[in-house]
Amino acid sequence: MILEFNELLWPDATLVAVSVDRSNPGNQDEVVVHVRWPDGCNARVVFLECRGARLALNFGVLGEDTIERAYVDEESEVLADCRQRWAASGVLLPELQCFRIETCTTGSSLDIMAMGWQVDPQ
Repeated sequence: MILEFNELLWPDATLVAVSVDRSNPGNQDEVVVHVRWPDGCNARVVFLECRGARLALNFGVLGEDTIERAYVDEESEVLADCRQRWAASGVLLPELQCFRIETCTTGSSLDIMAMGWQVDPQ
């Protein structure tokens, strides 16, 4: 699953929007990244069973925000911190992953801690 995420056509895709769905807290905690792939097709990358997210988004730049790269960050300090906070309450999350997205245009970064992901075409 890591390879599949890393192999998506991230370079030169456009970050269109980011949304958080907590309509059913604890049962449906999702982060959705709306992207336009280099071929012009739109999709929603849905991160499932999220346990945390750190979004460092820069605004005010005129123009679309292209994605430089996205990957599963197995060495993430953000992931280690998230696991540690959950472990303090007795919940161990060895399968939790950090999905990192970095943009070119604004130098933004998204770190999403989730159990899984899926791509939904629009």
